[in-house]
Amino acid sequence: MHILDEHKKKYLNRRISEIEELKQSLGVDDFDIAINIGHRLKGNGETFGYPIISALGISLEQAGIAKDKVKLREAIKQLEVNVEENLKKIH
Repeated sequence: MHILDEHKKKYLNRRISEIEELKQSLGVDDFDIAINIGHRLKGNGETFGYPIISALGISLEQAGIAKDKVKLREAIKQLEVNVEENLKKIH
């Protein structure tokens, strides 16, 4: 199935707001946000052609469950870099 660039762009832009939400959640030790967002990304990244986002979703979910801020911070950073790189490819 081919996903239109317009839909990919919307998908990636939604990830930007989630990344901000994830960053804020670190400051208040709200690991449920990482678990929930990670679970969603795990399920929908590949659908939009981004298997790395799915893999990072797994990392976010696992780090959230483990309450591991170091791994969580790293997964958020990798997600941010990946989303930015993919958005540049679409523009």
